Order: sequence, then structure tokens, then C-alpha cells
Amino acid sequence: MEFLKRPIWRVPLVLCATGLLCRLITYLYSFVSVRIQMAQGPDPVTGAYSISSGHASVVLSAVAFLLFWAAGWKFVRGLTRKQIFLSATIMVVWLGVLLAWEQLSQAAGGYSMWVYRLYATQEAVTWAVQLLVRIFGSVSVPVVLPSILTPYCYLLLGRKEPAS
Repeated sequence: MEFLKRPIWRVPLVLCATGLLCRLITYLYSFVSVRIQMAQGPDPVTGAYSISSGHASVVLSAVAFLLFWAAGWKFVRGLTRKQIFLSATIMVVWLGVLLAWEQLSQAAGGYSMWVYRLYATQEAVTWAVQLLVRIFGSVSVPVVLPSILTPYCYLLLGRKEPAS
């Protein structure tokens, strides 16, 4: 347990926990939205249920943004910038590994369920992806690569010098 209390693991643990919380909120939001649509009944014209995401991505991205910065303020703020950089680098490498795994599984003609499950650890940075998708209009290299670097945003919360 002492191993996990080291500053080097602070950003990965905070982002993984925040990501899991964001995934849980996404599931709850989806469940409630579907129940509301089912309670409203089918469309009188088409006779089909009109279940759409609407503004769900915007709402969930705003929640992820707030949780990202709140968790950083609470758990990362006391570290030096060097400690945050090293700790965030672990998470950046993890996000790169997940992206590579996802691309390889899609190139093989499928999508690994393990990738989907492990992407829950990066749900806290989805706000950056959504922001870049809104700017660039589609998912592409200018969207994916900068979003992988999102954990470095915690450098803004770091101290310049170690405490004496």
C-alpha cells in the first residue's frame, strides 16, 4: 500500500479513479435518459422510440471537466511540477498504449472488449476529446494526439519548488 502513496503514482491513480466515476455517471445518465424516453412512449408519427443522445456528450464532458479539475485540485495540487510531470507521463504512456491497442484490434477486424473496459481509466480526459472534436469537426490525428497529453494540464496546479 505504501507503494501507491508515492507521488509518482498520484496522477494515474487520480485519473483512473475519476475516469471510473465518469463511466459510472455515464451509465446512470444513459439509464435515466432511456427510461424517460420509454415513459414518453413511441413517436406518434413513426411508432418508433426516439432515443437520441441529444446533448448527452456535452453534459457528460462538462461533468468530466469539472471532476478532472476538482480531483486535481484536491489530490495533485501539493506536488512539485517535476513530480506531476513524471506522474502524468505514466498516464500519457498508458493512454498511448490503449490507443495503439484499439487501433490494432480494429485493424484486425474487430474491437477488443478489454480495450473498451480499460478505456474507463481515461474517461476523465474525455472533455478534451469533445472540445477538440467541436473545434476540428471530426475525430482525427489533431484530435486524438493532443487529448492524450491532457494529464499534463495538471502542471498548472504544481508548485515551482519542493517544500522545505
